[in-house]
This record gives sequence, C-alpha cells and structure tokens, in this order.
Amino acid sequence: MNEETLYMVEFEILYPDDSEFMDLIPKQRRLINEYFVEGKLMSYSLNKERSRLWAIFKTDTEMELISLIDSLPLSRFMDYSYDALLFNNSITMIPSISLN
Repeated sequence: MNEETLYMVEFEILYPDDSEFMDLIPKQRRLINEYFVEGKLMSYSLNKERSRLWAIFKTDTEMELISLIDSLPLSRFMDYSYDALLFNNSITMIPSISLN
C-alpha cells in the first residue's frame, strides 16, 4: 500500500491574456473544486500579478500527481515544477456555531 505524499506545485502562467485561457477558467475552477472535495488538493493560490500559481496536492504516486496536473484545462498554458513535501502546516479558520 502506498502512503500519500504532499507535493508543492509551482505553476508559471505563460499566456494569461489569451482569450482561450480566459474561456477555460470556469472549467479549471470546477475541476479544482472537485480535487478539493476528493482530498487531492490541499491549497490553491494565485499571486496578485496572475503570473504564478501554487498548489499543494496529496497523491499516492508521482504519476498520479502528473496526471492530475495534466488534466487541468489550463495546464497547457503553464509551465510547472514540483517538490515532495515532508510536511505542510496550515491553519483553517472555521466559524464557531452558536446554539442560541
């Protein structure tokens, strides 16, 4: 049985103003949301200049990681590199529930 590994992926967006790129953003968002629900994606961040994207994936194998990246609609507009992570600390703010 394989142990899941976290990977930090850095994407360089090559053609952010391309009209085809812009048209594919909704498909990209839907797939990203699916990856979150499936537990395959832990975080997804875009810099203010819209030139770099960072994502943390959790996969069983490196080949699965590459398959997930290649299935992203915008992947052909980006170069990427990745590293396996030893750990990733983060905090999620969850609003408290009031029973009143």
